[in-house]
Amino acid sequence: MVIAPGRRTRPGALGKVTRLADAASCPFCEGHEGMTPPETLALDRPPGAPPDSPGWTVRVVPNKYPAIPGQEVAVHGGTHAVSLAEVDPHVLTRTLDAWAARRDHHQAQGATWVLACINEGPGAGASLEHSHSQIVPFPDPPPVIELEADATGGERCALCDVLEAEAGRVVAERAGLAAFCPSWSRVPYELWIASGDHQASVTAGSGLAGLLRDMVVRLRTVLGEELAWNAVLHEATAGRDFHWHVELLPRLTVPASLELGTGLWLNVVDPDVAAGELRAAG
Repeated sequence: MVIAPGRRTRPGALGKVTRLADAASCPFCEGHEGMTPPETLALDRPPGAPPDSPGWTVRVVPNKYPAIPGQEVAVHGGTHAVSLAEVDPHVLTRTLDAWAARRDHHQAQGATWVLACINEGPGAGASLEHSHSQIVPFPDPPPVIELEADATGGERCALCDVLEAEAGRVVAERAGLAAFCPSWSRVPYELWIASGDHQASVTAGSGLAGLLRDMVVRLRTVLGEELAWNAVLHEATAGRDFHWHVELLPRLTVPASLELGTGLWLNVVDPDVAAGELRAAG
């Protein structure tokens, strides 16, 4: 459990999240750099340009309401795109480069694991419209990551073992990556993206950015453009073997007494049906 009283003042912290800031007042839009804390990274700004000035492709700044010390926000381009589906593909590729650069930085500072994740829509916890992601360093691996490292590291990888069995639920494949609706889906239309090869971390040029964007476009086609969703990238902890993957979870249902009281997930859509609908949306 994490107690983070500093987030109490975050918009929507104690109730329904309302998305804030149109393009005119958005702190993430190019030209509004002075509305954020000083940047920790900016990609592709012209040589010689000062920090916190226009001209960047992806910009990383400290989160004003961190749940974990060192938490950052990666801004997906200076244009006011309100969905990942609207972000330029090159910007998304550079976003993954920014994730990797900040992961390496935080691990060099002593973090054992760094989470990269996306919250889109008020129902997923996003309080600003402009497409962005979170980068969160952890001094110790969270329990879920420890369990996944035990399951996918070492001589036998559980994810490698099941990928063949999940072939019938694959939505799309690209550059050795597969996006599929797993048989263990916790929520309707849940998607995982994983490499067919056993790799501990996402490599540059992996194709993940394009495949992730494709899945968001398909989800919005099937479920509507107001869809809220979360995505998390699980990579290796420092010094451990792992099989990286992305978990993309649409926020269509609300966990109720059964889920909260038992830890069991109730999914009202068969993953085979979900995969078929998403394949047809391509």
